[in-house]
Amino acid sequence: MNQITRFDTQHTDLVHDIAYDYYGKRLVTCSSDQRLKVWDFNDEIGAWEINDDWKAHDSSIIKVSWAHPEYGQIIASCSFDRIVKIWEEQEFDHPFLFYFFSFWSIIYPTEAKGSQKRWAEKARLTESRGSVRDIAFSPRHMGLKLATCAADGFIHIYEAMEVTKLSQWAHMDEFEILSSAPLSTAAGAGTGGSLPLKETESNYCFSWYPGKVLSPMMVVGCGKENCAKIFKFDSTSSPSKWFAAEVLPGHENTVHDVVWAPNMGRSYQLIATACKDHHVRIFKLTVEHTNYATSDNQAGGSPGSGGINEKAGIKRFRVETVADFLDHGTKVWRVEWNIIGTILASSGDDGKVRLWKAGFTDDWRCMSIISAEQHGGDYMER
Repeated sequence: MNQITRFDTQHTDLVHDIAYDYYGKRLVTCSSDQRLKVWDFNDEIGAWEINDDWKAHDSSIIKVSWAHPEYGQIIASCSFDRIVKIWEEQEFDHPFLFYFFSFWSIIYPTEAKGSQKRWAEKARLTESRGSVRDIAFSPRHMGLKLATCAADGFIHIYEAMEVTKLSQWAHMDEFEILSSAPLSTAAGAGTGGSLPLKETESNYCFSWYPGKVLSPMMVVGCGKENCAKIFKFDSTSSPSKWFAAEVLPGHENTVHDVVWAPNMGRSYQLIATACKDHHVRIFKLTVEHTNYATSDNQAGGSPGSGGINEKAGIKRFRVETVADFLDHGTKVWRVEWNIIGTILASSGDDGKVRLWKAGFTDDWRCMSIISAEQHGGDYMER
């Protein structure tokens, strides 16, 4: 890493999430101040400049996600207000409008930078019955789809009916991520069942399988179940549906983040998790040559399986833990892979970002540490 750029986001409250676009030249920030801010990187001065800033929700905004640029400049945001919103940047199709806006921005520069009109709300997705904790657009080859995960313990999957008309989104799928074991309703007594418990105990997260070779999948962090599960899409069943397959073992507390690594020619998959138990874990998933069981009693999940089902015609994964780090020494909140899936970044309450990389013997080690505070005029510790 050659350069670390620091800039003031100008948010007036806690910043919950930032997301880069596909090219890394734009980013969006969200905060408890209920505002979204889109930033463009100016190569000439080497600094981030505000593109637009607007009030997007009526509660704290938790996550933001960019769609692939093939579908345009599109952002999704989610909040404690239980609403997911789709935003699209407005383009000037007519040359006259472009030049008029450019001239107007010279006369009124503050209006041009903070017009609150560059990004238009195109749709609201309101099926979630709890605060929405995570959102992510699907890989490009799957089309313009968006998945959401809420505190009610359900994942919803939507698809744009027309990529040129973002006001219409079809609710394609919905499935529960918790096991079928009954939940205690003591915390929700008199308020309608298990939802209050899920709401207060939840910290759900997920990540799409980015590849094309296997059927659609995602890895899901299952809150207070203290585990992460692989969910697979069974297109052979009638109707087609998602089901819980493998469990990623070893977690002793809430899983805060999960991320599926891009696969650049590997014969196996890699998944990383960030956990409240202070650990960063990397799992290796290898496709086995056996399918899931075909009997009806197995299809519903055997007793003691933790809600894990077995389906015919879908290959199993053999799950191995290839790395387990305790270097942060405190809660780990986020993990993220680089674009080719060879370097993993993790961040925790210790105020440090650690970069992990495997050597030629597949031995994962910390290659660099970035601190939130300067040490001797440098953010890099090593």
